[in-house]
Amino acid sequence: MAEMTRKLAGKVAVVTGASQGLGEHLAFELAANGAAVALAARNHERLEAIQGKIEARGGRAVAVPTDLSSESDCKALIERVNEAFGPIDILVLNAGSGTFGKLEELPGLDAIRDSMDVNFFGAAYPTYYALRDLIARKGLIAYVTSGSGHLPMAGYLGYSTSKHAMNGFFECLRLEMFSHGVDVLTINPGDMYNDDGAGRTFFTPEGQELKIDLSVRRQNDIKRHPASSVAKKSCEAIIDRRRELDLSPRIQKAATRARPFIPGPIDRIIYKRVSTLRSAFTSEVEEHERANAA
Repeated sequence: MAEMTRKLAGKVAVVTGASQGLGEHLAFELAANGAAVALAARNHERLEAIQGKIEARGGRAVAVPTDLSSESDCKALIERVNEAFGPIDILVLNAGSGTFGKLEELPGLDAIRDSMDVNFFGAAYPTYYALRDLIARKGLIAYVTSGSGHLPMAGYLGYSTSKHAMNGFFECLRLEMFSHGVDVLTINPGDMYNDDGAGRTFFTPEGQELKIDLSVRRQNDIKRHPASSVAKKSCEAIIDRRRELDLSPRIQKAATRARPFIPGPIDRIIYKRVSTLRSAFTSEVEEHERANAA
């Protein structure tokens, strides 16, 4: 964790998806800047370990095991934070799951529904229940999106759908909060890997959970940067109350801007790029399927 500063002294922050990767590093960065941090995710042991590390370095933290897809859990999360630290100033919505599969590959729509539950409603529920605090404190909402929320990622239908919905929700909320002095920060971390060694959880079209270490560069894979560096830049953007932090590759930024004007060529580029990217993980999926069949 970074050296303790006081830029966020007296602030209360909530971080969802805080048990590993970007969420874990964001929690460290916020605590290092003086905020009291509530850690929300499903893995109780991981959360308690992170809480212990923060407190050992002089910070304040509380672990709140939460299923972000459950509205009642999200309501209880906000109530627990209020009991532990008081009203919320900063809400960081980082929890998410990755699903892959074309519509024709899916055995049903459960994969899309699951993506919406975690990625969309897992951000909307905490926001709804924390909104009174955020308005009263003129706070800040930071949500972690993806290039998949701007460009249609063929083969990642559930994930891309949920991120498009997430962007629409928070873009609208940004306007609704304008008169209240509540800022909304969009964080697009770009291509990232978890440098804590935990890997990233993906779900196959059949709903099977698969851990993939994205720090390993495979054939046809893309270059990524570590979650710890993204967390540091994200914390700076939160302190500065910025509107957007976009760490996506230049080609993604260019494609997002160009697609309204030349949709056909851009769509072909996206399809080819995503097809190549998926091929980088074919062996991982096949190995997982063989293990399940054994």
